[in-house]
Amino acid sequence: MKKYQRKSIIAVLSGGFVFVAGCLILLYFAAQQLTTQINADTKHIIEHVDSAVSERRSILSPLNKLAFKHCDETTLLEMRRALFDSKYVIDIGFFIGDQLVCTTGAGILSKAINDREPDYIRKDENVRVRFEPQLYLLLFTGRPMEVVIARQGNFNLIMDSSAFDSASIESPNWEVIYKGDERTHHLAGKKSIYNKVSHHGYLPYETGLACSNENANYCVAVNLPWSQFFSNNHFLLIISLILNCLAGVSSALMVDARIAARRSINQRIRRGLKKRSFYWTYQPIICLQSGKLIGCEVLARFEDKYGALFPDEFIPVIRKNNLTWTFTETMITTTIKELSSIETLPEGFKVSLNIFPCDVELGNVSLLPQITELINSRFIICLEITEDEYLDTSIAHTHFRTLVESGFNLSLDDFGTGYSNLRNLQNLSFHQLKIDRTFVQDIATEGLKASMIPNIMELVHKFNYTCVAEGIETSEQEAILKTAGVHYGQGWKYGKPMTASKFENYITSQHF
Repeated sequence: MKKYQRKSIIAVLSGGFVFVAGCLILLYFAAQQLTTQINADTKHIIEHVDSAVSERRSILSPLNKLAFKHCDETTLLEMRRALFDSKYVIDIGFFIGDQLVCTTGAGILSKAINDREPDYIRKDENVRVRFEPQLYLLLFTGRPMEVVIARQGNFNLIMDSSAFDSASIESPNWEVIYKGDERTHHLAGKKSIYNKVSHHGYLPYETGLACSNENANYCVAVNLPWSQFFSNNHFLLIISLILNCLAGVSSALMVDARIAARRSINQRIRRGLKKRSFYWTYQPIICLQSGKLIGCEVLARFEDKYGALFPDEFIPVIRKNNLTWTFTETMITTTIKELSSIETLPEGFKVSLNIFPCDVELGNVSLLPQITELINSRFIICLEITEDEYLDTSIAHTHFRTLVESGFNLSLDDFGTGYSNLRNLQNLSFHQLKIDRTFVQDIATEGLKASMIPNIMELVHKFNYTCVAEGIETSEQEAILKTAGVHYGQGWKYGKPMTASKFENYITSQHF
């Protein structure tokens, strides 16, 4: 799978994770809100139950205390007074024995009506309760009503269960029951809701179950379906889902940008210096006259999990981000340790290390004599510095003299391609000039740069420098440079840059 495909998949998965997490959080808060609403509905219905029971007591107890023996206008008047301020009671009846003889609505009945068996009896108050799903009152014979009939003594009350309904109750399914004699008795609402809620017949969070603290055995079961809850809050749900989608998309874009940033050269190089993504290779330097190995140049390479970077990619970034000295310290520590482990390298072996010109101007090179690995190594350390305007200062000259006095060799790298000031060439305390590969490659075509090699060699002899030619690939180039008096050669003809282990094998195989 290609890297950009993996990157896209990671970004999409991250966005999906945020979206799913957001949905779960939204569901959690929805569950909390649903529970809150169900609890509110349950509490509201229980308050109705307690109020209805309290109203029943406030009506039946005083009427029974009047001890009426028969129904007359006085009895009806007291019954109607009791009914006047009631909230749940819609009719009151008077009994003689087990026969209903008058009601507040119909007055004195022409024919007494026998009482029916109750559903249950509250023994603590001797109250007989019966649920009637379809009761036709004498005044409204054409309209059946769902009522609860409670009788105590000579009086009964007809209580309309629809009085429990309220606009403040959002739950469409609820039931009020009375627990007695190991059975439940329906009083109001929808039948079987209590049993279904008790046996977990609904989805989580969409049910509530509670009993009255004031009136034992009266309980309420409430069911508010998720679908109904979402329907009641559809606008808020849509807004939340839109925001959740935006959060998911934003997260995906942020992750994508973060991955891109992590894969950017700047970030890769910063991490690479800490995680050893940089490694160093060694290219042999050969004496053109004898063909012997006299040294090597240390060349940096970079590779991490995202792939390799070429020097012309990471060197400018190192300069731009002021990481030159950190890079140099890492290079020195690693390379001296690796080369020191190669026992076949003789004393006096020249190790060429590239130094950034800006570190000369900033004075970082003054720290080189303090690096123990350099001072105590068995090698000749040659510091290669590219031509640059930083070198043409009194500060640079002072640092160069200090380095020379400390035992370092100085080499002017890529001579002729950068900032040149021949007037100061002798003042820079250099030991060596390095002819850039472009001059060498121009030899075969007899180009302008190739014609400058004799002039460069005149400077080399004048200032008593040694000279190294880079980029030698053919025997023809080697012969011309040798004839021109160039001392040392470096290029693919002698060996490509190689790791320390391969460099050790190279030395053994070449029998230097």
